[in-house]
This record gives sequence, structure tokens and C-alpha cells, in this order.
Amino acid sequence: MSERPFMQLYVSDFVGDTLQLSTEQIGAYMLILMAMWNAGGRLPDDDAKLARVARLSLKRWRAISGDLLTFFEREAGEIGHKRLTKELHKAQVKSEARAAAGARGGAATALKTKAHPPASAGALPRHFPDSRNQSEKASAFSPAGKYKTAPVFSGKKPGWQRPKTHTDAANAIIEEIRSHDRSRTAAGDEGAGRDVLMLPAIRPD
Repeated sequence: MSERPFMQLYVSDFVGDTLQLSTEQIGAYMLILMAMWNAGGRLPDDDAKLARVARLSLKRWRAISGDLLTFFEREAGEIGHKRLTKELHKAQVKSEARAAAGARGGAATALKTKAHPPASAGALPRHFPDSRNQSEKASAFSPAGKYKTAPVFSGKKPGWQRPKTHTDAANAIIEEIRSHDRSRTAAGDEGAGRDVLMLPAIRPD
């Protein structure tokens, strides 16, 4: 397969230059140009080979080739085409520029990958508790910390007895609040004495 996938064709120039050619001659001309493009710009100056390229019999090729060959340069047993050679050179320069750019891009990618290697699973940091509470919780469930669990408070004061009725419970709560209010009043707190009023569902006996 050719490294030059397309051939530049200047339509206006081509039509203007081939006005004197017949349809058959134009077809043969195009086939020779395309074969020359794929061959790198030169073809053998041989009637039998050119006839096969033009898909004509040798007799027919010789009958029409007189006018066609005036478009080509004939030298050292080969034929070439000035315009086609120029376009081939331009295509080659572009191809080399693209190849060089690709090589530079590949080298840059390789350097970047080398400078920043992908992270491996073994390099991941170990997890540590990020607060004192988490650390304490972790030690509380470890064998070494089994005696360091937080103390459990029952909420019961010394001498506390379970109330016998709901009324007893309410009275105990109210008395606790009033005792607290007395402490606040002694301390000069103007808001003292209002806590019981916030509990309308609880009334002393």
C-alpha cells in the first residue's frame, strides 16, 4: 500500500491543460499519473508497460501516446512529471513533519510517565484514627485496652429510691428543679424560679 493515500489534483489546471486530449487519452493520462504517484514519481519509458498501466492494448497505446507523452519528461529510460514531482515533495515534507511531531510527543509522554510513575497499592498510606475519640474507641476494643473502657454511670445518687407513683416522681423532679433555682437565686441569677413554670404538665400534690 502506498504511503501517500491521496494525490492532489488541481482541477482547473488539469482541465485547461488537457483540452486537446480525447476522453480516452484523458483516462490513460490519469491512470499513468496515479501509477507514477504510487511509484514515487517515475515510471519506465516502455510502451508495453505504459500500455498495461493505461489499460490499453499496445497497438492502441501507440496510437494515442504521441500527444500524451508531451506532458511528461523523458530521461534515462524513465518518464516523470514536473507538477507531480513537486506535489510529491510537498507530501513527503508534511509526512516527515508529522512523524517528527509524533516522535516528540511520544518522548514527552515517556518522560512524564517516568517522572510520575503510577501509584501502586503497596504505597497507599495506612489508616490511623484521625481524632482522639476514634483513638480511644480503638483502644477500648483492643486486648491491651480492655480495662480502659469508659465508666458507666447509672444516674442514681446515693440514697436514691425508686418512686412508688408517678406523682412521687413528679414531685421529686420539681424539688430537684427548685433546689437548682434556689442555688441560682443565691448566685444572683434573675431567671431563677421560672424552670418549674416551663413544665405545665407537672404539678406538685
